[in-house]
Amino acid sequence: MNNFKAKILIGILAILGSQAYAAGSDYKCTIDRYSVASGDEGDVYEAYKKLYLGKVFTVERNSGLMAGALKNSHLTEPQVIDHGSAENSYKVVATMRKEQGVGAGSNIYSLTINEYEKSHQKSFVFLRNDEVFFGVCVSY
Repeated sequence: MNNFKAKILIGILAILGSQAYAAGSDYKCTIDRYSVASGDEGDVYEAYKKLYLGKVFTVERNSGLMAGALKNSHLTEPQVIDHGSAENSYKVVATMRKEQGVGAGSNIYSLTINEYEKSHQKSFVFLRNDEVFFGVCVSY
């Protein structure tokens, strides 16, 4: 009988563990800083800074798809190149060539989340062409 109870307990823990992983596999991120290659000054910079600081976006861990204040998929699909671990960052990239969009130009998107950080909050950096966004992500 004790062996049977142990097997039931192990089964319940396995189910709960898999649900906890599934529930905590995606990211919710908050933007803390914004920067541009041309310099962090001027009316346009200030307007974008106000638009983005404190805003939230989510990341589907399996697909790399971002939604919310920042997006990395308009007409093309992002590619996860590293799912992250205790030693590596989570990394996803997406590109859009001029002919893939509305003809206005090409775009590059790169997201890195420091999955290896010991804290509950993981630092991120997101590059959108010449713009850089910084902040923190949490699993949810």
